[in-house]
Amino acid sequence: MSENNFFEITSVNNETVKNTVKLQQKKYRKESGLILLEGEKSILGALESGINLKCIFYLDEKYVSRFKNLEDVDFYKVNEKIIEKISTVKSASSLVAVAFFPKYNLAEILKKDKIILLDNIKDAGNLGTIIRSACAFGMDGILLFGECVDEFSSKVIRSSAGNIFKIPIIHLGIDTLLMQKIKKTHKIISTVAPLGDYAKTAQDCSEINYPKKYVIALGSEASGLCEEILKISDLFVTLKTENNVESLNLAVFAGIIFYIINSKK
Repeated sequence: MSENNFFEITSVNNETVKNTVKLQQKKYRKESGLILLEGEKSILGALESGINLKCIFYLDEKYVSRFKNLEDVDFYKVNEKIIEKISTVKSASSLVAVAFFPKYNLAEILKKDKIILLDNIKDAGNLGTIIRSACAFGMDGILLFGECVDEFSSKVIRSSAGNIFKIPIIHLGIDTLLMQKIKKTHKIISTVAPLGDYAKTAQDCSEINYPKKYVIALGSEASGLCEEILKISDLFVTLKTENNVESLNLAVFAGIIFYIINSKK
């Protein structure tokens, strides 16, 4: 860290602070191409994955000692009021960074073998946990279909424990034609609840041989997968449960299935 990129801000009304606070909103993140990273784990995860930082806010120099070689990053020493202002959690971290959006190419993702499709996932904690499990068990990419939560919200990033930058994620919107294109190169494997209607024709996820290239689709806890995905599915899989348990938390369900798939290498 040199004097040229070291600054101090004392007012919550500073323009840099105001612009950073705006990054709590999805609209502004999209417009600016910037995201918030709260805490050392998220910042380190971004740097390890080659994500560029714009600036770092910190309370004391001891918190940024390991980042001092980042010459193209601005460092802002701030007070607790400012950290609390730009943070999205009650117990604000001593470090908050602004990073540039990672850029992913759908064509490159579709060259991969093991892809996850998430349909209408609204819970940020679930999405972050699924991302973490996907990285842990060797999945290659994630496609978000329908009205999904913003993957770069602070809660998703925190829930992923810094792993969000280790796997490419792309929003498909509601593009059924694109799904038909994906179906030409990958088998569509849809996960269903163990006691639902589709479970009657579903196989247990531990008992099948997975094809070389596939998309494993998971729906929301509230409504499951949409009909557009179910209609083009090549295979239905489920997870056997006991004691008449109708379904599991989505992130738990996903983690178990990813583990089973990974164990079949």
